[in-house]
Amino acid sequence: MAKTTFTPKPALEKLPLAVRKDIRDKYDENKADLESQISTLLGTSFTLQINPNEVVAYVKEDSRVSIGGMFTSYVNGFISALKSYLEKYGEDGKAHFNAAVSKAQLSINVNEQGDNGPTISADVKDGVYRILFNHDRVGYNMSSQNDWILPAIEAAATGGFSLQAKNSIENDYNDQIGDLQKEIGQITGMADVVLDPNFEENYEALKALPDTKWQANFGKVHFSYFNGLKSQLESQGFKKDDMLQEGLQEALTSKTFKIRIVKKTTNDKTNEIVIDDGVAYLQTTAERWWYNVNDMGAGIVKLL
Repeated sequence: MAKTTFTPKPALEKLPLAVRKDIRDKYDENKADLESQISTLLGTSFTLQINPNEVVAYVKEDSRVSIGGMFTSYVNGFISALKSYLEKYGEDGKAHFNAAVSKAQLSINVNEQGDNGPTISADVKDGVYRILFNHDRVGYNMSSQNDWILPAIEAAATGGFSLQAKNSIENDYNDQIGDLQKEIGQITGMADVVLDPNFEENYEALKALPDTKWQANFGKVHFSYFNGLKSQLESQGFKKDDMLQEGLQEALTSKTFKIRIVKKTTNDKTNEIVIDDGVAYLQTTAERWWYNVNDMGAGIVKLL
């Protein structure tokens, strides 16, 4: 059966007086305050660009006299979601939002997916943040917008790390790696040991995966691999064995452990450690990312 293409309704040429009055009383009088709240949160002048004639076309005639209050509710739902988004992602989140929503505008539009569109969602189109409604459910779930800001902003990103990945690096890696580096330094007898997460190359390799779930734990997984390495070094006896420490130091002339995603590991292992040109590479594949992290570094003694 052929897929039906959704055709948006044409905007109404003129709104009835009762509808225009409700928009004036329930939305226009609140508009400046709503814009001010958003502008304060984002640190930039932000405007609401809602076209009533387009939206009202989807509202049942007996409900159109409440359209002004509906617009205000949609915007209040967005403001609440924006506060939650900024509380979690902070200044980085603000910068990402403002870069994606370059026109600093918000609109309310029908979802072009037609019947397949969720009751409420969002996207960014031509620099405008759009609250999207299902053509049969305008006015529903107006306060349920918390889940939509992040994917809308991420989808509009032009390059670099995603906001989720940056947040994970900051909170799940940077805050803890210093202590772990000291512990590994003590175990190996190399106080200045280097733990190189290789974030940029690994991020590009993981982008080949069919979904983006890995982004939310990007920093956490890198930390977990290094923590697995620490456990392996301890279990293989490096902490109290000068001979093992000396052998490792001779092999690791760069004093560096580096995480690297490869297309294929030796004998199709889940992960492995190899030493090349004075660097110990902790290797895995994109398809087996975050598998068996506690095994990372197994067999390192055999390489010395």
